[in-house]
Amino acid sequence: MEGVKMPIVRVDIPHGYTDAHKERLRQGIKNAIDQALDPAQQGRHPEARKWIYVSVHEALGKIGDGLPTVTIDIWPGRSQEQKDLCAKLICDVFETYMDTRDVYVLLRTTEAV
Repeated sequence: MEGVKMPIVRVDIPHGYTDAHKERLRQGIKNAIDQALDPAQQGRHPEARKWIYVSVHEALGKIGDGLPTVTIDIWPGRSQEQKDLCAKLICDVFETYMDTRDVYVLLRTTEAV
């Protein structure tokens, strides 16, 4: 699919959350990225949503002290408005599922090789 640029996402959260909880976070983040960064290209490629790769990992730390952290590697071409909306929507997900907006959202633009 020409022009479809899928983000790779790593989410680090403190220990102690169930797999079901992690899956809710994963799906919420996937939805936020789909909404903000539009990988489905305004519905032209709805199948592309499955290629938003989100993995959730446990890390040693606590909320507000480096966790949760969301690192998103995206390809060039996203506007600052899209990036800001993505960060806001991801914070909304964490507020819903972990009762915090103290989230480190790192959006890194990476050239494709």
